[in-house]
Amino acid sequence: MDINKAIRQAVDTGKVILGRNKSLKAVKLGQAKLVIVASNCQPEVLENIKRYGGLGNIPIHIFERDSTELGVACGKLFLVSVLAVLEPGHSNILSLGETR
Repeated sequence: MDINKAIRQAVDTGKVILGRNKSLKAVKLGQAKLVIVASNCQPEVLENIKRYGGLGNIPIHIFERDSTELGVACGKLFLVSVLAVLEPGHSNILSLGETR
């Protein structure tokens, strides 16, 4: 699977939250179906996402590139350290959660 294409398709056709605070809130509320974290995400943010994601059985995928590249994959001109997928749209992005 081309992860960049899957992310972009989810952003364009599904419902995705960008940003660590809003994504963490979606995880805490059990709304997220998958969380993608940039490789350079702050350790304490990743720790919180893993803690709450584990409680809700929400899969977490570590994006192999940094927040700049994750932003580009989303089609944005800004850094994205964390994104939460609420609805995948026409993408197969949720298959990333199967490799947890």
